[in-house]
Amino acid sequence: MNDWEQDLKIYRLEQAPPKYKNYQEYFDRYFKENDETYLSWFLHYYEKELNTKARGFVNEYAMCGHFTDLKQVYVLGMMEALQHYDISRGVPFLAFKEFYAMNALHAYIRTMRTGYTSQSSYADSQLRTVMWKFADLGYRYDEEVINTISKETGISQKKVNEILLGGHINMNRIDFYRQYGDEDSEDSLEEIAADGTSQTEELYLRIEKADKVMSTFEGLNYRERAIVADHLGFCMDCYATDYLDEFDLDANGRPKRKKKKPVPFIELAVDHSLASPDTADKIYRRALEKMRKQLQK
Repeated sequence: MNDWEQDLKIYRLEQAPPKYKNYQEYFDRYFKENDETYLSWFLHYYEKELNTKARGFVNEYAMCGHFTDLKQVYVLGMMEALQHYDISRGVPFLAFKEFYAMNALHAYIRTMRTGYTSQSSYADSQLRTVMWKFADLGYRYDEEVINTISKETGISQKKVNEILLGGHINMNRIDFYRQYGDEDSEDSLEEIAADGTSQTEELYLRIEKADKVMSTFEGLNYRERAIVADHLGFCMDCYATDYLDEFDLDANGRPKRKKKKPVPFIELAVDHSLASPDTADKIYRRALEKMRKQLQK
């Protein structure tokens, strides 16, 4: 087996394990029997999805050479999610784990990406601060901007210049394809990386904004969170905008993904025993205003 084949099949078992009608059943049995074997069985069949996710991060953030690491980091995030997962709540694990898995991937990317590597959390904090200031100053790269950032952050002009140069490296990636056999021994093409560029300040802004918004959302009371999530069409527990419908299966017998539909105020009023749709509307708008004020701080 070639090296690239090993990267694509690190969770592949020599003998195919039992295949259940959907992924959730592996976790149901794991919690019922407390047997980690079910987790290895799940990874055997889920690895193609892992390859797709890892490939997406390789492409988006110029992480050539980190394909296998990204897969393993994602799995570590899933294992962390297992420690917090309450099966009695009825939330599918594949939706619940996404928050933890994505956090693990972003943490890895912040310290291990190609082009400018932060060797510590402090260095990463400096990079994040400088890129925020750079965005606030209109994405201009000149001596005035460097001086302003240096004064506001207390970081030397030389260091600010190094950080900005590192953050602006547009990393070229090589387009290459790898062919391998899937679990049914049929050949298929897997694109691991593609041509493209990546701007570091956009990555930081996106991650920071997402973290802050989720943090302020968690600060709302339960009813406010439920009404905001239902009206906007996402899960208040895992933030997913779609779900796996176990009663609607695809050709391979796997649950189909369906988009969560936004719930109108008239239905929210009934669901939450409110006096009228206007009351649901007021709670929704009040919750958004609370989040807006908190984010401004």
